Amino acid sequence: MIRIALIALILLQSEGVRPRYASEKSGRDKVYVETKMGIKIEGSEQIANFVRSMHPFLSMEKLLIRAEGGAQVVSKNRRKVDYDEARVELRYDDEDHELDFQKGQPAEDDKNKLRQMMWFLAAAGKNYTLSPEGEFRSDDANQDHNGEAMELISNGITRMPDKEVKEGETYEKTWKGQRSEKGKQAKFDFKQKVTVEKIEEKDGKKVATLAGELTGKLDGGKDPAAEEGWTKCEGKTKLVLEVETGRILATEGKGAVTAYFKNTAENGAKQEIKLNFGVDGKMTVK
Repeated sequence: MIRIALIALILLQSEGVRPRYASEKSGRDKVYVETKMGIKIEGSEQIANFVRSMHPFLSMEKLLIRAEGGAQVVSKNRRKVDYDEARVELRYDDEDHELDFQKGQPAEDDKNKLRQMMWFLAAAGKNYTLSPEGEFRSDDANQDHNGEAMELISNGITRMPDKEVKEGETYEKTWKGQRSEKGKQAKFDFKQKVTVEKIEEKDGKKVATLAGELTGKLDGGKDPAAEEGWTKCEGKTKLVLEVETGRILATEGKGAVTAYFKNTAENGAKQEIKLNFGVDGKMTVK
């Protein structure tokens, strides 16, 4: 019996697979989602306070979201993740907060501005397009290049191989990002190195685990006021995918987007600022 199992395992590992995300409408999987975010600003107190004043989001030091809900393909390449309930813990403007949300709760009727922001950022779920090959685009029309990179990492988005791959093999994919800062043209140049970590049988179906390393650098639109300036991203991801159906069984990702700016003030003083947007996310089918 053991010998037969070993032979079956060897045969499975020697078989190539060509994983693809599901593209057609599917049923709703029950999922558990956990997302952590953190913002760290390094620089003089004056510059750091100025940066924080640019957007309420930049006053959020850390955020933890725990949610249960559903994930499904609602139409061709269109996906939706919605939460039946969510709990949010955050540190905002040097104060700690805990918020609970239930499905259907109308955020627009709530006068608490922080609660409104958390509803749309954390509790309302997300809608996005994901092609079989792994091309991702959020429905958020206001998303910039930083948000795009953070979502690729936290959602464990993985570009698929051009041909069949076997367990232990590695492949690379490069592409130009779709998002840029409002009024600007710079977009990320992304590269992802993916290793086929495991191919196995679960409940009679073939399952592939793909481990990725994502890197990116913002290209174009250099700030003329900067003596030195750059924006980079780096993260590690993991995707567990049912090969025959393209159904996502689990995702995870951890990494950061970092932006740096340096110049000389009119009085000759050196000014520099570094922003680090850390993100850590996972989703599992229950």
